[in-house]
Amino acid sequence: MDPLVLRIKKTLIDHKMVEPGDYVLLGVSGGPDSVALLRGLLELKQELNIELAMAHLNHGARGEESDRDARFVKDLGETLQIKTLIEKQDVAAKQAVSKSSFQETARHLRLEFFERFMYQIGANKIALGHTSDDQVETVLMNLLRGSGLKGVGGMSPVRHPYIRPLFYCSRPEIADFLNDRKIPYCEDSSNKKIDYLRNRIRLELIPFLREKYNPRITENLFEASGIFRADNDYLKTLEDHEFDRAVSRPGESETLNMDIEYFTALPLALKRRLVRRGIEKIKGDLRRVSFFHIQEILHLFEKAQKGKRIDLPGNLEVSCLGDRVEFKRIQESDSSILSDDSKAYDWMRPLNIPGETQVEKAGLTLKAEIIDPGEMGFSAGQSNQAFLDFDKTGDNIMIRFFQAGDRLKPLGMKGTKKLKSLFIDEKVPQEIRSTVPILTTGENDIIWVYGTRIAHAYRVTSDTSKILFIKGLP
Repeated sequence: MDPLVLRIKKTLIDHKMVEPGDYVLLGVSGGPDSVALLRGLLELKQELNIELAMAHLNHGARGEESDRDARFVKDLGETLQIKTLIEKQDVAAKQAVSKSSFQETARHLRLEFFERFMYQIGANKIALGHTSDDQVETVLMNLLRGSGLKGVGGMSPVRHPYIRPLFYCSRPEIADFLNDRKIPYCEDSSNKKIDYLRNRIRLELIPFLREKYNPRITENLFEASGIFRADNDYLKTLEDHEFDRAVSRPGESETLNMDIEYFTALPLALKRRLVRRGIEKIKGDLRRVSFFHIQEILHLFEKAQKGKRIDLPGNLEVSCLGDRVEFKRIQESDSSILSDDSKAYDWMRPLNIPGETQVEKAGLTLKAEIIDPGEMGFSAGQSNQAFLDFDKTGDNIMIRFFQAGDRLKPLGMKGTKKLKSLFIDEKVPQEIRSTVPILTTGENDIIWVYGTRIAHAYRVTSDTSKILFIKGLP
């Protein structure tokens, strides 16, 4: 049996990924990883007594190349006589509605598709082709973005109903397996583009770290991620226990209270986790919730000033009621930020980096380019331009307009500020506030409110290696 297949088998057994009689749906893109996974599981199918099916979602993001991949998977399913479902969805259209990045929207649609098809055919597991190299890239991406323990722990081998049988396999091992057996697969041309953060990590950062600092950097980071995950899992059990003791739920389903006296006696690590858990329980997710929001809420507990209130993204309000802090969803639309005859403009578009992006609603074009810190002097004095740390912003930058609950930490400030207050302070006329472009990360964290202030976290510092220069053109 091939070493790669043996490793897949060991991973399946060690992590109890499958049991006899399981029906496993494979997400097959047509690339080398998913094709190798398919071939490996086919060899183990009879021994493990499992059934297999394949699913492929065509995002259409690469035009004819995406359609080619879909045809490849369809032909593969027919050749191997495996049940295969292929579906095509307009990710760009869904992105405009979801107000998320293209990658985030595509990921959500893909997982929704997998789960829908799983239930449709009666499968009970979904196998994904993530490798150890994918894990290392994920860890570095999360580390660069300032993630906590959970983020630097990366992906888990098992997260029901998802399993990752290639978790301990590397890309070179997969390439050898496919080449030795002359197994065809599809190449994704976008994997070679350095426009995406993951690709830059794969093509630039990891080779640099391996050559200049540690030849075993990928192995060490992979091992470290396992340590981080184990630590995070243990903290999660403590979090569950303390959350149940610190929290009470009144009759309203969209409200919860945390006892201040009990909360303040907990270690800081648990305090942060409980605050995030409370937000997630009421809001449903942690999108647009930053480290600074968490810090503000911790200060609310420390001061215990009755009546003090903090507004968070997603119409969430956190307020001190004296002996407890209340997390509550509110119906406030904050429409007062707009003029009387204006409505929030439901529009989102990615910023072309480098290149120009038209923002018709604002009547301007945003030009973006990457410059070296030593190439030119710069000044933040002109309101139509911004100099940002490209390693912090990443290349997945979205342009949108105001949304209820928007906040940012302006350059030079310690705390966050509501956009309404920022517009007032910057003397932005009420009648044009709905047309002010707002630039965000893929996670919807505000980077720059055009014509006013950039966010403190994305400022250029002495450590900046690449500057993202954005300028508004009439």
